[in-house]
Amino acid sequence: MLFKLLKYDLRSMWKQLSLVWGAALVLALVNRLTHSLGFMFRARDFENHIAAITAFALMAVFVTMFIISVVFVLQRFYRGLLGGEGYLMHTLPVRTWELVASKMICAIVTYIGSGIVAVLSILLMITTDWWEFFFNFPLWTDILRGIIAHPDIIPFALEVCLLALAAIVQGVAAFYLAMALGHLFSRRRVLASIVSYIGIYILLSKVYNRVFSWNLVRLLIDTVEGSVHTSLITASAVILIPAVVFLAAVCWILEHKLNLE
Repeated sequence: MLFKLLKYDLRSMWKQLSLVWGAALVLALVNRLTHSLGFMFRARDFENHIAAITAFALMAVFVTMFIISVVFVLQRFYRGLLGGEGYLMHTLPVRTWELVASKMICAIVTYIGSGIVAVLSILLMITTDWWEFFFNFPLWTDILRGIIAHPDIIPFALEVCLLALAAIVQGVAAFYLAMALGHLFSRRRVLASIVSYIGIYILLSKVYNRVFSWNLVRLLIDTVEGSVHTSLITASAVILIPAVVFLAAVCWILEHKLNLE
């Protein structure tokens, strides 16, 4: 049943974000073409003005894409589990954790997809001259040689991705818990959710600063000192600990304190 829920959420995500993602890629391609046309016709004014306009439009799309991604993640959770759609979703023969997991996976895909589109847009904007300059730069060549010679580059890259993924999960879980706590109030739930998120952020910062940073993490660093791979995995686990707590609290609230009226 989780896969069916996920299919529904991903389909909704695609309908809302495909246009923004496509617009970013198209504008990046237009920006590259304007540079190419300006170089071909030696029309510097044409190149500068049109390229500036398309670059500004692309930046606007980037900002819009980020805002829409955040709003989509918040909206899908609120409407799907705390709003009007909750009447249907909570009557389905599924467990609460499956509903939350579906929203979480969809949120992760949303952020990763937006990041990939942003990188592809930047790559599309880079002209051939810039690519040649970039790859012919001596320092870059030395860096590539060092990376290729390093035997653990693939595991290291995967562990960095795992760390980034853990950070995304923690951020989304904090959003979900704030909205769930705000929903416990009968009035001004949006304001209560904002205040709850600020409180969660402050609490999380204090916990990391006083507990993890000085005691647990120090002990873990001393234990795994000398192993970069183990340190990255440990950091990911430390980040995921509060995320698991947040999600467990969200599931408990949805099961025992949910009020859709």
